[in-house]
Amino acid sequence: MRSTTVPVPSVLSSPPVIAAAGLLSLLLAMGIGRFAFTALLPQMRDDGLVDIGSAGLLAAMNYLGYLAGALWAAFSRNADPARRLAGGLIASVLTTLAMSVDLGFGGWCALRFVSGVASAAVYVYATGIVLRSLADVGAAGWSALHYMGVGAGIVTSAIVAQNLAGGALVGWRMLGLVAGVAALVVGAVLVPRGRVVPLAGAAPVTPAVAPPLGWLAAAYGLAGFGYIVNATFLPTILRSQSGTADAALTGWLVVGLAALPATALWVRLSFRRGVYPVLIAATLIQAVGVALPVLVDGVASAMAGAVLLGGTFMGIAGLAQWLARVPDAQTTARRIGLITACYGVGQIVGPLLVAVRGRDAGFELPVLLAAAALVLSALLLEVSRRRERLG
Repeated sequence: MRSTTVPVPSVLSSPPVIAAAGLLSLLLAMGIGRFAFTALLPQMRDDGLVDIGSAGLLAAMNYLGYLAGALWAAFSRNADPARRLAGGLIASVLTTLAMSVDLGFGGWCALRFVSGVASAAVYVYATGIVLRSLADVGAAGWSALHYMGVGAGIVTSAIVAQNLAGGALVGWRMLGLVAGVAALVVGAVLVPRGRVVPLAGAAPVTPAVAPPLGWLAAAYGLAGFGYIVNATFLPTILRSQSGTADAALTGWLVVGLAALPATALWVRLSFRRGVYPVLIAATLIQAVGVALPVLVDGVASAMAGAVLLGGTFMGIAGLAQWLARVPDAQTTARRIGLITACYGVGQIVGPLLVAVRGRDAGFELPVLLAAAALVLSALLLEVSRRRERLG
């Protein structure tokens, strides 16, 4: 069904403002709400708040919450996008601020789970509102600015972590305040645009006949496992190695900087070379980036790995979701929900593997298994490509 948004002030309706609000939504919910934990984990360990085992469990709880939130969003019927976006913004800010209080392991597990649900809600509903709003005014190209929010949030968390003076809890409080400011802007711009009024007489959309998703879903699930070990523990991995200890947070900053333009670049490249070939190439490049920090000693290889990780993970997500789409919006939501669920399962397995191995086992085996999973993911993507070509 076609729809139109409730009128909002014209200054808030320009494509650059809409896209910038989208950027801030991903900055607060993903870059901070989800990945601030990565930046602050080394300091949390120094402060005696967590060890590697408990850190892995906290990360897994956050990714479990994201999985639950993504499925809730994908399979809800008659959801109110404005209300869910507003709720996700509030929950993301509050759970980030609450991490600045030592609530114990159980309390933090609950917070990280709720934070994951909130991240998924903001990602799904803010992205939907932004993309629809930009399409309505013929400015879809501005969506690239929206996707830069994850990298911007990672950069913000890395800068805060590098300049901490009062411990990890202070860092959580600072990032919570940044998220709060961002939420005010997002709420002012995007929440009103999420209040949709159906147009009378709009013709219903005929559900599309969707091709099977099995191979793509399996490949995307492996990609979730493949990136998440480094995306959760990279500063800790670098800090545990004598040659890269001083560059631990710089590595995470590099990940964020590389992620800023990544989605737009991969999408543009896919227009020229095809989505499947570009997605397979990005997956193999990420495998190299994941393995580099543990296979080759030194700061140069660690920074190269950070560039390859940051420069691919959002591109892989965007391209895989593009392959899952069909003309019917409801069917597309369900299909993206399915592959996101597979991705979410992979994300949960990575931190749990680190947690089970414990504080003294090191990161080499989980990292190399993650790289191997990405190689296998690329192989399954090639199978999916050939099966689709054969009909």
